[in-house]
Amino acid sequence: MSDVTGRVDVSAVWPDVFSTERLCATPVSEVDGALFAALYGDAETMAHIGAPLDVDAAARGLSGALRQMRSDPPKARYWRLDEDGHAAGLLSLVVDPDRHTAETGVLLGDGARGRGIAREALAALLPRVVCAGGLDAVWTRHRPGHAAADGLMRALGFAPLGTADGWARWQMDRRRLQALAETPVTV
Repeated sequence: MSDVTGRVDVSAVWPDVFSTERLCATPVSEVDGALFAALYGDAETMAHIGAPLDVDAAARGLSGALRQMRSDPPKARYWRLDEDGHAAGLLSLVVDPDRHTAETGVLLGDGARGRGIAREALAALLPRVVCAGGLDAVWTRHRPGHAAADGLMRALGFAPLGTADGWARWQMDRRRLQALAETPVTV
């Protein structure tokens, strides 16, 4: 679907299912309640995000995510990230009201953190939603002082936008992503 300018809506280009060398990303569904509860209820996982959620709040979060995915047009896409058939975490893309930009985020369980899963998932998603014409930019945020998130954003080539309202913000726009793709890799 495109508008009068020929712009393609991001929901037409974001992948339903996608895979990387070791990950399989599938849309979140009703069966992912236990995963939502485990991730959003874990204090260590939520340490740089907010207060852990109880089971009922996590269930409401899943219901809200599913409503966003099923709205017309969809307001978001949430993927379950599996490694070797086991849930590693969640990846999200929440479209801003203008539908030209979106926020992305990755939430990983204890055994999945620090292993390059977030980097692999985002590196696979970004070219599909930014360079495919759907979005001008993708942004993300994390709490200041979250060294792992800082390192991830730098490794992916996101541009720092500064800190506001208690969040360190980063952005990847189409021009930046294309320049990174054209940069020769030296070993």
